[in-house]
Amino acid sequence: MVDKWRKMVRKAGVPQRLWWDLSSNSRFPFVSHALKGSRATSTTFPSVSTVPPASAAVETAGPILSVAEGRQRGDADDDSCDNIGKQHQQLAETAKRVREVVVRRPRWESFLLSHFAPSELFHPTCVRHVLRPLVSTKPLISLRYLLWLSSHPDASPADAATSASLLDALANCRAWKAALLAIRSTKCRPDPPAVELFLYRFIQREGRVTDEALEAISLVKTHLGYSPSLPTWNSIFSASLRAGRTDLVWRLYEMMMQSGISGDASTAGYLIEAFCMDNELDDAYRLLREVSGNGLVPDVISVTKLVTGYCRDGNYGKVSELLHLMIALGCMPDIFTYQSIIHGLCDNGKADEGLRIFNNLKLRGYAPDLVTYTTMIDGLCKMGRTTDAWNLWLEMVAKGTKPNEYAYNVIINGYCKAGDLSKAQELYQEMCRSGFRESTVSCNTLISGLCLHGRAGEAVNLFEEMPTKGIEHDVITYNTLIQGLCKEDRTAEAMKLYETLLSVGLQPSVSTYTPLIEALCNEGNVLGALELMRCMKEKGLEPLVRTNDYIINGFCKVGKAEAGMAWLVNMLENNLKPQRDTINRLLECLSNSFRVDDALLVLDAASKIGYSLETSVCYLLVSQLCGEHHRQAALQMEEILVRK
Repeated sequence: MVDKWRKMVRKAGVPQRLWWDLSSNSRFPFVSHALKGSRATSTTFPSVSTVPPASAAVETAGPILSVAEGRQRGDADDDSCDNIGKQHQQLAETAKRVREVVVRRPRWESFLLSHFAPSELFHPTCVRHVLRPLVSTKPLISLRYLLWLSSHPDASPADAATSASLLDALANCRAWKAALLAIRSTKCRPDPPAVELFLYRFIQREGRVTDEALEAISLVKTHLGYSPSLPTWNSIFSASLRAGRTDLVWRLYEMMMQSGISGDASTAGYLIEAFCMDNELDDAYRLLREVSGNGLVPDVISVTKLVTGYCRDGNYGKVSELLHLMIALGCMPDIFTYQSIIHGLCDNGKADEGLRIFNNLKLRGYAPDLVTYTTMIDGLCKMGRTTDAWNLWLEMVAKGTKPNEYAYNVIINGYCKAGDLSKAQELYQEMCRSGFRESTVSCNTLISGLCLHGRAGEAVNLFEEMPTKGIEHDVITYNTLIQGLCKEDRTAEAMKLYETLLSVGLQPSVSTYTPLIEALCNEGNVLGALELMRCMKEKGLEPLVRTNDYIINGFCKVGKAEAGMAWLVNMLENNLKPQRDTINRLLECLSNSFRVDDALLVLDAASKIGYSLETSVCYLLVSQLCGEHHRQAALQMEEILVRK
């Protein structure tokens, strides 16, 4: 390169004494930049037409070297470049041997120290040449080598590019803990973009966020002195919300504030969503007003979450305030906002208001989509207004909106609950003709409708047909049919179905046990009911409060008033409120067993929780107190008790 430069200058006719300038640190820009480890900003050389006159060069260059001195100095620089090249080649050869040792020897640490000079072993060039070929193929061995370097203060750290490649390779093989070890080491120094990318991948791994995200951010701050950028923080908040980890959102937000990074409108939106998930709606609303007052307007998605929360609680005054605020801020409600309002109104028994808003949307130019139509149809079906729901269905189809499987199940379920099973089955067949396969959900819908209207036999037939069509039963299928059989006093069949559920490996739920316990108690089989309750608790399931009422009624049915009273005492001690009918049945049983004192204790407990007694029970109790010869007194006392 040097000889080529000289020949070019000679050919251009430039005097030899002007080949270099003493005011410069180096005669060859490309050489000086290479030594500094950075790229030259320019590697062009002057052509003949741009070479200044000799007089100008003399004026600007200072003292001129003689020809002999120039030749001597040029030869010295040539030697220096040659030495650098030789050293680089020698370090590359050393790195190759080190790499072979690291890969082939199981215990290479002491071998390296005894066979290689530290000046070469720990040189930056050697470290770079060892790691770069390894990180992509053997990232864990590269990490081990890096950690070994960390134990030697004289060793040079890996350069930014090599460090970034190592983190990327460890992330590719999902060695997240190993990557955190690399960050902890003193020799891994990736540049900020690589750290950002690693943090993003670490937090998004497997679609979930864990407490390790906090550890990763803390390590990056402590060991690399780097804090994530605002977009990365926002992506972490988003991932935490998708995982349902609002606790992480608040801890991460505190860390972000401590890092001195201010949030933006997206950050505010994520915090509003976190408040909504925690059901802290008023805090979310206050935050919205505060940030909007400072010029930050969260997106419509975040505000819609708040609208949904207030709709769920039935606080439509706040919903109205929010809609006006959204419009004032320029954050216009979209179709999803109105979907949330319609859904909330229908769930709270205000389908008429929901239908009014739905019709207004159409008048204002909104085109309801399948979700909006299905939401409205579902709301009407829940209120028993299947005729209105069907008219809306026909409108939806006429406008070219094709129903999906979920929409079919909604209207089929509506007709099932209304008792129009023939229409439900007609729609079921239409769904199948439309290309939707019969599924567990659709079969469960029909089984539920059949059981609801006392047609458990047909439901059993459908249940038995499902496996022949390749449709699996789930726990909801079993629970629905068990409930239907118990409702028709077919307890033995229901118990066999429960045993089948266990044998196929499904896990029973509270809804599995509750109807069985009630049915067994109605038959007087309290021991069987207690055994089911024991199994239930062993599986970590907490019985419903009314399950205790079933047990007490079961004891009363077999005349075991004392056991029933003991169970009632246990309920009251655990702050469980029995049903009014349970108190009456127990008082009746105690009176018939001539346990008047116990009956009075139960009567006292009933009065404390605000229950009044049935007339027949009062008459029975007073009769026991006064005897048959004092019928008038009994009637008077009965009147007093009833009035109380």
